[in-house]
Amino acid sequence: MSEKDSFRSVAILGVGLLGGSLAMAVRRFMPTCEVRLWARREQTLSQAKHQKLADFADTDICRVVEGADLVVLCTPISTFEQLVEKILPALDKNAVVTDVGSVKQSVHTSIGNLLTMKGKFFIGSHPMAGAEKQGLSHARATLFQNSTVALVNVHQVPDEKLLLLAKFWKVLGCHPLLMTPEEHDDAVARISHLPHVLAALCARNAVDENVAPSSLAALTSSGFRDTTRVCHGNAEMWTDILISNQRPVLNALKDCEDDLATLRRLLREKDREGINAWLERARLNRSALLPEK
Repeated sequence: MSEKDSFRSVAILGVGLLGGSLAMAVRRFMPTCEVRLWARREQTLSQAKHQKLADFADTDICRVVEGADLVVLCTPISTFEQLVEKILPALDKNAVVTDVGSVKQSVHTSIGNLLTMKGKFFIGSHPMAGAEKQGLSHARATLFQNSTVALVNVHQVPDEKLLLLAKFWKVLGCHPLLMTPEEHDDAVARISHLPHVLAALCARNAVDENVAPSSLAALTSSGFRDTTRVCHGNAEMWTDILISNQRPVLNALKDCEDDLATLRRLLREKDREGINAWLERARLNRSALLPEK
């Protein structure tokens, strides 16, 4: 990406895992781009300043946004509307606002509509990158490498700005994919939100009052560890995500309930052929979604 077709100044609102990783990635892959950081807590900004992640960092959100031609919301989805209302007076007229939230319909309905009504530009982003460990201390510049980033442009932001945002994510290592908000939310409900819920379900039901905790711990191995890894993430953040994507998640859970009912019936009937077919379908689905390289 050349100077003339790149963002000159990026304001990152929220300096946790994603916001911190974004700052590190811009620093490494777009060294001429100004990085501006906002966080509620001075302690977080002090850590970011110590790591030299920003050209400007402040707890005053309007001062951070002033002059930026790209503003990225990296806070929990439930805070977006409040933050956007605060930054509206400070937004440059040509600035693009985006986010990294894992839900898109509710985001476009709330802040997307608000920004569009005020004559501002909003394009939703969702980089499929993250980790179960949160916070700036776990951030890394390579977090976005080889991940897909969904882009949602329901507010008809001009193509040149959409292309500019797509190029921005490409430079950071992502593969842009243009989607509708409905398509996005239905997809992530099944390949991201549902796995988190099922990982939590496995962890919740792993403890049995009839078995000593020490025995359970001694027998856990890679299967339990790999299956439940994602549910080690921040519970408050995931509560926010599940509520924000309520309908698609409920639909996915209903399909799971029906499928589990089928398995329970097959098991009661000791239907070996049926159970084998049930498990084989799972194996084939996984192979289709995660082909061997």
